[in-house]
Amino acid sequence: MMSKNCSSKGLLLDTMRRESWALVLSGVGFCLTLLLPTLMSVQKALSNRAENLSLLSQEAVEHCWKGDLSAVSLLLGGQNPLVKAMFLILAVVCGVALFAYLHDRRKVDHFHSMPISRTALFVNNLLTGIISTLLTYAVVLAVTLVCVFAMGCGEAVQWSAVGGAVVCHVVVFLLVYALAVLTTVLCGNTIVSLLLLVWVLFGPLLIYVLQQGVFSRSYDTFVSTDLFDGQMKALRLSPVVEYFELNGLYHDTYAGEARSAVGLLAVYLVLAVLVAVLAALLFRIRRSERAGTALAFEPTKLPIKVVMCLTIGTTFGLVFDMIADGFWFWVGLVVGTVLFHWVVEIIYAFDLHAIFAKPVHLAAILAVLLAVMLGVRYDVTGYDRWLPDRDKLTAVDIDNIRAEQLPLTTPDNIDAVYRLAELGVESTQAPEVKRDSTIPYDGSTVRLVLSFGMGDRIERRAYDVIDTDEVQALRAQIMQSEEYKRARWPLFRFKLEPDGDRQPMIEIYTNADRDSSAGTITDQQALTQVVETLREESLRRSEDSRPVLRLTLYYQNAKGDRYYEDNAYVTEADRETLALIEQLTGVTPQPISSDTVKCVLLQYLIRMDDHNERWETVEVTDRADIDALLANAIDEEAMQLWGYEPEYSIRVAQRRWFAVVAVVAGQYLNGTRTLRYMESELPTAIVQKYLPAGVELDASGNSLTATANMEAASIG
Repeated sequence: MMSKNCSSKGLLLDTMRRESWALVLSGVGFCLTLLLPTLMSVQKALSNRAENLSLLSQEAVEHCWKGDLSAVSLLLGGQNPLVKAMFLILAVVCGVALFAYLHDRRKVDHFHSMPISRTALFVNNLLTGIISTLLTYAVVLAVTLVCVFAMGCGEAVQWSAVGGAVVCHVVVFLLVYALAVLTTVLCGNTIVSLLLLVWVLFGPLLIYVLQQGVFSRSYDTFVSTDLFDGQMKALRLSPVVEYFELNGLYHDTYAGEARSAVGLLAVYLVLAVLVAVLAALLFRIRRSERAGTALAFEPTKLPIKVVMCLTIGTTFGLVFDMIADGFWFWVGLVVGTVLFHWVVEIIYAFDLHAIFAKPVHLAAILAVLLAVMLGVRYDVTGYDRWLPDRDKLTAVDIDNIRAEQLPLTTPDNIDAVYRLAELGVESTQAPEVKRDSTIPYDGSTVRLVLSFGMGDRIERRAYDVIDTDEVQALRAQIMQSEEYKRARWPLFRFKLEPDGDRQPMIEIYTNADRDSSAGTITDQQALTQVVETLREESLRRSEDSRPVLRLTLYYQNAKGDRYYEDNAYVTEADRETLALIEQLTGVTPQPISSDTVKCVLLQYLIRMDDHNERWETVEVTDRADIDALLANAIDEEAMQLWGYEPEYSIRVAQRRWFAVVAVVAGQYLNGTRTLRYMESELPTAIVQKYLPAGVELDASGNSLTATANMEAASIG
């Protein structure tokens, strides 16, 4: 008959008494990371309020009070990094410590001789860690909330945030705890268990990053969407890293938008259950005599070693490539694989002499790794030559790697993007734009990122497309289409209706002054009229036009806090909008005044040979030439246009071989202003007039080449 202590309930209570260190550790940990910081923040808020009552107005006091309470709310909610760190520590410590007896042969014999099934013993140990951690957290959280209310700061408690934080903490704890238990069961040594756990928690994310690095260095058309996103979706491959990105049930992005994390947490919870079930199954069949070995299951040795060696070998290759690219990438692959193979074999055997064990395994791993890398390098899968099936395309986009839903769905736009992709593949295979080419870039190509939607699947490719008339026409067709403008222009995203206490506002800037606005529109009726008029004119406009006014779109609350949306532009072709703005604000387009310009610097990039270039600067002081250079100029900073801006469909002309810089002298400003031009308004004649002696423009008009005279002067 089973004794009381060996019954399920009695064994659990006995184990919790025996492992009371878990209760003490979690209690002290949560008091230091939750209770104490919260009480300190509450005390600080109360002290600040008492001090501010005698110094500030009532409105200012309330503003400061709300700011102090928000700090308390943060500690109670899902953004408290201290509590997150404590949960992770407890998950690892409890998961390893409660099953570490499996690594000691004497303890294994003792526990497995008890009159209880392996399954019941596993569940007992598993629940001990869960109850010790979560019960203590619940008690400390309750005490903390009571203290906050008792001290008069109850309004800092946002129950939805607290509840979301609890769910997030519990789910991530259960997953990491289950993984810690699984690795402890898999191994016969505690140190090896911890090393394997680190690999399990961070290995998938590392593999993803390495894949991105290998593709980036090998494929000409590869583009990583994750690296340009507000937050990397790949972080969810590591629950530890992702945990610190979560805010309760939400995932805050760098754009300030909160996205639901309920689906991700549900996946983590399911994984926690599956991992725990797998650990239980392995626990039942685990042989007691495997205690003290590196891995308790012999068949797992080879696959674990292969994955680790391939990963570390690739890591060494990319690191070597960053230090000295080319040949050293391949050296790094070999060095990393060989070294880590030696390390793994030493760990498996606990013997330094095992360094040369399994040479066949090492040779096979090296062969596989080198074959894969050579296959990627020489594009045996046709990645750079890939084109989607036109009939399967349902949506497309251009120069936008962040969109999760592609906005362009009309047949004309899909056909145009598909044709650009065809031209991109042709250009990528052309020798003059291959990454290994020794021919220097001469400005004759344009970088395009094309997105292809095929149902729920999205593929992206980046092309250096030879900038022909056809390419320019296709880009103009797409970006001047109504569908593109409505989907991509900030002007159409701007909300004209107040959002709570946030009111839409507009500030107006001209080319004449980059530092202060020429006018502001705050009246809602006037603002709506201006935006709707500009929208109508923008949709009617089918050609590029020079921007003459920049409208900064933002929202402002009652406290004066501003929330920037983006820019919109009024061009010289938008006559109705210009007249309306002048009528409402008195603001008219103002060009850069030649009175404030001392001189203009023409900077020329001259190619000395196939591998060397240098800048040559010529100063223009002739007032007639200065006036001509300023006539149609766009101040780069005042208009916030630094080249091609796809979000606004403004294609400012770019010539790699020259730049125009105005040197300004004013009462408050001494500096320079970089000037830009529309394609049809480039001051080509004046730029060529001041060409330095000894250089000539090539036939394509895309680069300057030094003649023998300049080269000789340069050498001299």
